[in-house]
Amino acid sequence: MAGKIRQRVTRWWRLLLVVLLLVAGYAATLTARIYLAGLYDDRAPSDVIIVLGAAQYNGRPSPVYQARLDHALALYQEGYAHRLLFTGGRRTGDVYTEADAGRLYALAHGVPETRIALEGRGRTTWQSLQGAAVILNAHGWHRALLVSDPFHAFRLRCMAHDLGLHAAVSPVPRSAVHGGRMQLHYILREAAVYALYRIFRV
Repeated sequence: MAGKIRQRVTRWWRLLLVVLLLVAGYAATLTARIYLAGLYDDRAPSDVIIVLGAAQYNGRPSPVYQARLDHALALYQEGYAHRLLFTGGRRTGDVYTEADAGRLYALAHGVPETRIALEGRGRTTWQSLQGAAVILNAHGWHRALLVSDPFHAFRLRCMAHDLGLHAAVSPVPRSAVHGGRMQLHYILREAAVYALYRIFRV
């Protein structure tokens, strides 16, 4: 009897080990794909440049958000698109949305109001892209160029594909997120967020 119990316990430990190895392999592969996706810039002429929001302070972009905005403005000035779409909602207690902060920054850098569109309700990347897709359809815009940090590029491409968006991604070349430990932190966090997205679509 004791021998049969030991055999069963051994089988369960082996099964658990196999599962752990599979999970570890998936996590390592996903982490590598996220890192490599951030190195690839597939910018192309588009109808609109979509800038994913980040933290803002009373209408002033955070360093991370400013880096995204500066990159988007460079793409705009180089003629990759003649319109900018800023995304991102408002956190509790905020007066401005992330999209508002992007708009104010663009206006201060000479972009005409008529060239700016806003999606100011999204609280997550998925919600922001959903709202952006509605705006694109309403205006008859077919091609989009997405701007965000490198660690964000892999999930952006997947979400755009899931929404049926014809979109390219141009990661920020000089992200405010720098340093080996900091980059690794964000990449690992992004791997977890992507896994949650695949399961719960959040």
